[in-house]
Amino acid sequence: MIDNNFFFAKYLLILAGFLWPKIAIAFPVQESISEGFEQVTFVNQIANVSSSDWSFQALQSLDERYNCLPELSAKNYSEQTTISRYEFAFQFQVCLEHLEQKILANNNVRKEDLLVLQRLQKDFKTELNNLSTSISNLEDSVATLEKNQFSTTTKLEGEVLFQLGDTFGPNADGDGQDDSQTFLGARVRLNFDTSFYGTDLLRTRLEARNIARLDNVTGTVMTRLGTDGENQDQSPVSINYRFAIGEKMQVIFGPTGVKESDIGVILNPLSSSGKGAVSRFGRRDPAIFRGPGGAGLGIQYQFNEYLQASVGYVASEGDASNTKRGFFNGSQSIISQLLIEPNDELALAFTYTHNYWRSGDVDVTGDTGSFNANRPFGKKATSAHNLGLQFNWRATDGFEWGGWFAYTQANQLKDGDNQATILNGALTFFFEDLFAKNNVGGIIIGVPPIVVANDLVKNKDEYTSLHIEALYRIEITDHIQVTPAVFLITRPNHEDNTPIWVGTIRSRFSF
Repeated sequence: MIDNNFFFAKYLLILAGFLWPKIAIAFPVQESISEGFEQVTFVNQIANVSSSDWSFQALQSLDERYNCLPELSAKNYSEQTTISRYEFAFQFQVCLEHLEQKILANNNVRKEDLLVLQRLQKDFKTELNNLSTSISNLEDSVATLEKNQFSTTTKLEGEVLFQLGDTFGPNADGDGQDDSQTFLGARVRLNFDTSFYGTDLLRTRLEARNIARLDNVTGTVMTRLGTDGENQDQSPVSINYRFAIGEKMQVIFGPTGVKESDIGVILNPLSSSGKGAVSRFGRRDPAIFRGPGGAGLGIQYQFNEYLQASVGYVASEGDASNTKRGFFNGSQSIISQLLIEPNDELALAFTYTHNYWRSGDVDVTGDTGSFNANRPFGKKATSAHNLGLQFNWRATDGFEWGGWFAYTQANQLKDGDNQATILNGALTFFFEDLFAKNNVGGIIIGVPPIVVANDLVKNKDEYTSLHIEALYRIEITDHIQVTPAVFLITRPNHEDNTPIWVGTIRSRFSF
């Protein structure tokens, strides 16, 4: 503890400072002499501070005793040999502020160390004053800039996929022969991400693709790839805008490019079409996240770090822009989700969606299951209530496993009131840094959408097919990844058919 003599000396210094102006007035000659000395710059005030100097060693000792330079120590302060006086003054200021906190917290600071601090303050008074003035001016400038600036910042991100693949199994013509040919296709995406004030995002996406739809050869949509299709199947441009309201709410809306998966959360770590599962089914729960969409509005609200709720409405972009059907009278989806994250390793999501497809536009399970599951009542207008459960658990630093299960009740709305029950589910296994750093392995085992009950008995599925998928993503560089993958459909279309294998190699280039 600091003894009474030290405090007495401190008060004498304060008293001297108070009386000095009166003494200077009484002795003007001394004042002029003092001013003359203040105008002199001593050699020790312009020289660098080296590791052999007393001041350098004194600050190093303070740091060793009180760890008063935690950030600067990480930069090997002790290994520096020469620094400028202003750099030394800055480091000393950091240490001084740290020790002031210790003093205020009634922590012990040795008396001799306080004397060292006083001497350092005196020796580097000029540099400390200049630093304080510079920092104050900088803070004023930053505050002015933040108050008056309005500039948009747009970031360009691009992705190019090359997909090479083939199928092995019976053809759609039913002759039992495999006549498919090895194909090579590509998809290009350009994202222009613009932020107006930091917590918002305007995304404009341009896309072009020509990757084969394998169901044209295999006769089942269970073999579809997650990246397949051509530009004529969808708009080449999508635009949506996401912004924050307060600290807990996020809003997304747009005329195109808004899907259920933009409003609700997908927990599958293999959901990315460019970096995850290669199959269409293996990316996400098709009953929940493949309803009509394109134009819509969604809200996410973060109650706390453990709980988030999402709600939204999306309409088929083709119908939303049509003056006869419009935003509310065409195919559409309503989604609500509750996301629970009790800790950093575990996440659960409960989701409900209500979908409506107008006549001729029916696709209940997003072209992933049997023909019966996609159109349980043919092309007649259909609605569906979907309940979905997702989970994902990070069991270790390099391994996650999870999955989903969904229940669908489909209803015929035209020329009948039939009902059908459709189920689908999957387990996912994610291996991080598998065999090499930044390489990823994945396994997906599931049952594509299957009709387990239908008032139209002929449209009920009699057999159950499994979807078994394995992939390994190899990182060549930060911008190039290659993913060889294979998946098996054991009973295509949930019928008593010969299994079909799909093999593919996906190359991803990003910038």
